[in-house]
Amino acid sequence: MPADLIDNFRGRWAFLSNFHPAPLVWEGETYPTSEHAFNAGKTLDAAERAHVRESRSAADAKRRGRHVNLRPGWDTRVRFEVMASVLDAKFRTHPGRVEALLSTGDAMLVEGNTWHDNVWGDCRCGRRRCEPAGDNHLGRLLMLLRDELAGGVR
Repeated sequence: MPADLIDNFRGRWAFLSNFHPAPLVWEGETYPTSEHAFNAGKTLDAAERAHVRESRSAADAKRRGRHVNLRPGWDTRVRFEVMASVLDAKFRTHPGRVEALLSTGDAMLVEGNTWHDNVWGDCRCGRRRCEPAGDNHLGRLLMLLRDELAGGVR
């Protein structure tokens, strides 16, 4: 793997994953992972948010998030705004996490996956339906946040 590409959010780079256990406070509530917060952010209903927040795992939070009443504009722009806000809460308020994100240097961050997610990442399952390359919005938002945290000097 070239030093200027991180395309697997596991091992040394697991902290970049939304499934990584990294408690954060988002919109006044504490979430065990950014996956929990993101999926709770799909809805404006307080009870549905609590149901997602109380999930035992990030995978369960993702499942529960599939069954909430989506807030207006979710599929067009709001989901990207929520993800940016959740990532900001995950990294910016924790100095160790800031250092970890900055340790990625100038590397291109790509959430390479095999679960067909070409919105947030880039699926590399080898199936034609996953071509061309994904939009990698998670990686792009992480790189934007990294640049902001570094003071925009790169």
